[in-house]
Order: sequence, then C-alpha cells, then structure tokens
Amino acid sequence: MEYKPTYTKEEIEEVIAWFQTHQCEQDIDMGGGIHIRELSKTLEQLFHIARTQHENRVFSGQIYFLFRIRDELLKQNKVIGEK
Repeated sequence: MEYKPTYTKEEIEEVIAWFQTHQCEQDIDMGGGIHIRELSKTLEQLFHIARTQHENRVFSGQIYFLFRIRDELLKQNKVIGEK
C-alpha cells in the first residue's frame, strides 16, 4: 500500500487481521537503518496507534509502517505460515 495521510477503519482492521492470522519471524531488517528484533512487541504498539489514531494525520507514518512491515515480511520470505 502506498502512503496516505489517513486510513479507514476497514484498512486498519484488514492489516491487523493479516498479522493476527500469519506467523512471522521476529527479526526483520527494514532497510534504511531500521532493524526490528522483537516484531510482536512492535506490532502491539503499532496496532494500538492504528486503532485509536487512524484518522489523525500526525500518526499516518506509524500506521503506514504496519503496511511496510507486512510488505517486507512477504518480500523477504519471513512469513512462516498461518496461525
């Protein structure tokens, strides 16, 4: 997904549902100096921001990061399978 200034509740629930139904490796290099070692903890915080602030432009970068993480996991074959 491309960056957007705001996200709909449906878009948020769709990306969160994807993470909740797929098992992924916990260590991922996002490039650009960003390395996540404990993905589940990162996702927990991003889910909270996404659910409570999806219409707030201030948090659009953090919400977009959820979509970037999903895309990188798929690109790097770090999706282990469905839960």
